[in-house]
Amino acid sequence: MSRSYVAIYQNKKVNEFLYFDFNKNEFFSVAERKSQSTIFFTSFVSIVFYALMKNVSFGMTFSPLTMLAITGVLGIALGCVSIQLTNRAIEKGLEHRKEVVHPTNQELRQYLMEGKKQFHVLVFILLVLFFCVFLSAVFLYFMPQNVLMFLVNIGSWAISILVAWLIRPIQRSQTHKQLEGRLEKHSG
Repeated sequence: MSRSYVAIYQNKKVNEFLYFDFNKNEFFSVAERKSQSTIFFTSFVSIVFYALMKNVSFGMTFSPLTMLAITGVLGIALGCVSIQLTNRAIEKGLEHRKEVVHPTNQELRQYLMEGKKQFHVLVFILLVLFFCVFLSAVFLYFMPQNVLMFLVNIGSWAISILVAWLIRPIQRSQTHKQLEGRLEKHSG
């Protein structure tokens, strides 16, 4: 689950990410594909899924805390499996898609400045996702027999864990500070 690189900047115009590999001490960029058809398909399937599942409930009675524990464990397990699968998929094609770059100090300053702004937005998104976990847990607590709330809570846990792993807020923040310190040494 460990990666030696972290994203520091995204060029949204060309949908390209700039990464810093702290083991190899190098920068590289990776162009990403746009997945608008996947988003459209997921939205459509979600609406159909909601229409089919909104009134379905478990036939047996579980206590609300038991349901929360079950969904938490299943969601975290699903999140860890998603991380493993995502990491395998990323590593499999990374060497073919990455391009080592050598930004100048001025370019690096610009990337770090823009990357910090993007980082704050990503942390906000991560906080919203964890708020969704909390909100779905509250709904599940009051509707423990509802299958839709059960699945939503599991999905919320899994997605939040996967997004936290992708964003890597602590490592990203440390990398920004490390690179800024390096720039200060070169300029001072």
